Amino acid sequence: MDQEEEISQTSTCDVAASKRRVIKHYGRRMKLNCRHGYNILILQNGEVSSSDDDIDSNCIMEFTSMSPGHVRIRGVEANLFLAMNKDGLLYGEADPNNNSTIFIEQPEGPYSAYLSLKYQRKKWYVAIKKNGKIKLGPTTKRGQHATHFLTIVV
Repeated sequence: MDQEEEISQTSTCDVAASKRRVIKHYGRRMKLNCRHGYNILILQNGEVSSSDDDIDSNCIMEFTSMSPGHVRIRGVEANLFLAMNKDGLLYGEADPNNNSTIFIEQPEGPYSAYLSLKYQRKKWYVAIKKNGKIKLGPTTKRGQHATHFLTIVV
């Protein structure tokens, strides 16, 4: 085998290996604070909830940029990714390669809104109601206060 063939095989193996690798996350750690005063949190059992307790460790999220304007949000304590299912319910997903874990970050003045990439045609956003309960995707619209979040660096 000559040197060119060896280089060709090595680069092919490297590409195949890189596709199988687990995605490493070195994103910024922040809290997602809704305009209503609640932080989003992901629990160990995969449930997504909210809390008005600023020191709850389940509120710390790690943001990883997937492409310009697209982010993946991981709950650091639970090690699960924020995802939206076909009913518009937010949940914690263990598989980082699942398409439902990517959100489009949209600026809304000083706030950001997070539109589900998978359900962007339906215009489903991450949202928290005034009472602190998680709002289902089908009941959200752009511009609602429930969809406005400030990212607070931890």
